[in-house]
Amino acid sequence: MANAKLLLLLLLHTVLFTLVVRSAYISESWAMLTSDRPSAPKCVEIPRNLTLCYGIQYSTMRLPNLLEHETVDEVIEQAAPWIPLHRLNCHPDTQLFLCSLFAPVCLATLDREILPCRSLCTAVQQGCEGRMRQYGFPWPEMLSCKKYPADNDMCIGAVSEKSSGLNHTCPSCSQVGTYENILDNYCRSQIVLKARIGTVNESHVNVRKARSLKRSDRKRSVVKDTIIHFSADRGCPCPVSGSGDARFLIMADQNEKGDFIANLILPWNNTDKPFKRAIRSFRKLNCQSLGREIRESAYRLSARRSTH
Repeated sequence: MANAKLLLLLLLHTVLFTLVVRSAYISESWAMLTSDRPSAPKCVEIPRNLTLCYGIQYSTMRLPNLLEHETVDEVIEQAAPWIPLHRLNCHPDTQLFLCSLFAPVCLATLDREILPCRSLCTAVQQGCEGRMRQYGFPWPEMLSCKKYPADNDMCIGAVSEKSSGLNHTCPSCSQVGTYENILDNYCRSQIVLKARIGTVNESHVNVRKARSLKRSDRKRSVVKDTIIHFSADRGCPCPVSGSGDARFLIMADQNEKGDFIANLILPWNNTDKPFKRAIRSFRKLNCQSLGREIRESAYRLSARRSTH
């Protein structure tokens, strides 16, 4: 009888021990599945509705990205507010830098992240931080350049510095015709003209006939043969032509000597939707709230594209 009781106790102990071990194993396994640890890295195609980065030099991105976004939908949502900064044209490598974070290049043969070089981050910050502050947005801590390595063979460096030369085109003549960039230059310029160009030389153009588009300018016309300089140092070319009846959008400031220095010179393009939209906006544009308007415009366009 005593042996039977002992055998029963041993059996119960074994069963209880097994249940405890299994319970602990299941709990640990469930904890692993539900933990906050990041997903394993994977390569995915950059989708068309990731507007900030679609069409960049590479087609696959790494998830999670360098900002710890784990899904494509999360990347699309978080990248949307940065589209205007790219379209402001504040630095030629803005898209490259932002996409190195939001949609980092993914190589199946390389099992590590490719970071932007600190020099790339610094160049973009120097070009764009002032413009951001004008609209009430400081350079965010998430983009702190201290996080990124000094230049080496395994980080993404600036492209514009490598391609620039002594005869690079004047900044005023290499502006992009985006809605955001046109409105930004409108608010930063003293004169805004729809103009025909007369003579063109190495440093300036003569405005042959022009009409002011700036609401604060009551004269609404510009004296014939007004000179618009391409840049303050007058040491860069501008590929514009004064032949025919071609019209241009010209934005400029007047310096202390009374000279007009161009901020933007673009061919007048009524067939381009962003250009037409920007011109229409001049009539009711409030430069004090421009940052908010540009940001809201980016959200609307992003939402519209995500539904198609």
